Amino acid sequence: MDLAYQKFFRTCTNGATLPKFAKKQKYKHITFRQRISIKERFLKVSKIGYLKMVIDSEVHGKIKTVTIKEEFGSFYAYIVTDGVKKTNSQDENQILGLDMGISRLYTDSNGKFSINPQHFKKYKRLLRIEGRSLSRKKKRGKNWIKQVRNLAKMHSKISLVRKDYLNKESTMLARGNHFIIVEDLNISGMVKGSLSAKISDVGWGTFRQMLSYKTNVIAIDPRFTSQICNDCGAKDKKSRISQSEFVCTLCGAKSHADENAAKNILGRGAAIIRERKAIA
Repeated sequence: MDLAYQKFFRTCTNGATLPKFAKKQKYKHITFRQRISIKERFLKVSKIGYLKMVIDSEVHGKIKTVTIKEEFGSFYAYIVTDGVKKTNSQDENQILGLDMGISRLYTDSNGKFSINPQHFKKYKRLLRIEGRSLSRKKKRGKNWIKQVRNLAKMHSKISLVRKDYLNKESTMLARGNHFIIVEDLNISGMVKGSLSAKISDVGWGTFRQMLSYKTNVIAIDPRFTSQICNDCGAKDKKSRISQSEFVCTLCGAKSHADENAAKNILGRGAAIIRERKAIA
């Protein structure tokens, strides 16, 4: 408190305001850094004791910190360790290229794909109803606070459903491949455009993050991957006739546009792997 007031008096000439009391709703987590252990289905933390929990995944390595967080009536333990065990294939010849999309979460270089479930779209109508209900209530009143919580709970549910789907997809890809090649996309810049809501709903960034700690991810330059023919190497933006159809203007090869791009991504990634092996 003393430090807060010292800072206020140093900067009060610049329009700073007096320090405020901490709001009850602001702090909903606590972090433990000492005397932490896991025994069967119990988490032991200092000054509290044993807490029964449902284990989401195995904990590998020495536990460094545990953060217990309350989210809408449920409690979660976020455990940080000094080691992560990858779940990927040990066969270094297992390499896969991924082309990320909106209608499809991804299309791989083998022609397989995963649909985009559009989680936000499924709940859009319910969110609109809950939002209208909130707008009719007196701000900061008891019913308004309850409705804010209901709306936040629904957003949290959408996020959890999306993460569950991405976790399952990333685990499946990691177990079958030693290397995953992806495009080095500027996602933060892309979400500022007209497709921001759709890109955020797909969860490209979260998906790539999950892949990175489960397997070996190599990011390549994404330029022209959708314009180059994987059969003859000709580059022409006219070859991509539509969002899904690719017909090379030079050799006439036909394929799904996303699959063609995924094969180009695989080729660039494989070249990087060969270079690393040659240097090593």
